[in-house]
Amino acid sequence: MERDTRGKIEETQRFMLMLWAIFLIILYVCSFLLEYHFPGQEEDVVAGEKILTDLQKVFFFALMGMGFLIDLVNMRGDKNKAYVFLIWSLVLGGFSSGIGAMQYHVIFQIMGGG
Repeated sequence: MERDTRGKIEETQRFMLMLWAIFLIILYVCSFLLEYHFPGQEEDVVAGEKILTDLQKVFFFALMGMGFLIDLVNMRGDKNKAYVFLIWSLVLGGFSSGIGAMQYHVIFQIMGGG
């Protein structure tokens, strides 16, 4: 019985890690698309820019929440793993806008766009 429970916990943990990675990828894609469609600073906020910015916020908080849930499951097995994914979520999610913009500019330069 205990072995079956441990297997279910590990399966849940793998699923949560997969969701965490998907949220991080979506966050970076939103950052890339924001820079692609709306480069630079504009005085007026365009509807598409607002939507992408709001999506970034939603997926950042989803990433943080998933990181917290993963940490709760990890802490059940090992107390030394407390808040590791929450910190990674904060760091990687916080830098997503800048990194997404840099990725766009690097790809733009490689493709010969200026």
